[in-house]
Amino acid sequence: MKTHRVVFEIEVQEETPLEAAKRVQKWLQDSSSNWQFYVQEDDDSTILSIDLDEDESCAVLNADNYIPMIKN
Repeated sequence: MKTHRVVFEIEVQEETPLEAAKRVQKWLQDSSSNWQFYVQEDDDSTILSIDLDEDESCAVLNADNYIPMIKN
């Protein structure tokens, strides 16, 4: 089994970081939400954009211009 890094980033406006995290948790628990994910295999530098609401033939695309929102 391969290891994958899955990144989910979103901007949220709330008064505190805790409130922001709680809002996102509610969205994640809502199964009707459409989410975009970025996935990278541990042994590969390619980052893929994954849209689970698309047909399998269109769901996975190269994310050539992916720039993380949070940087070290």
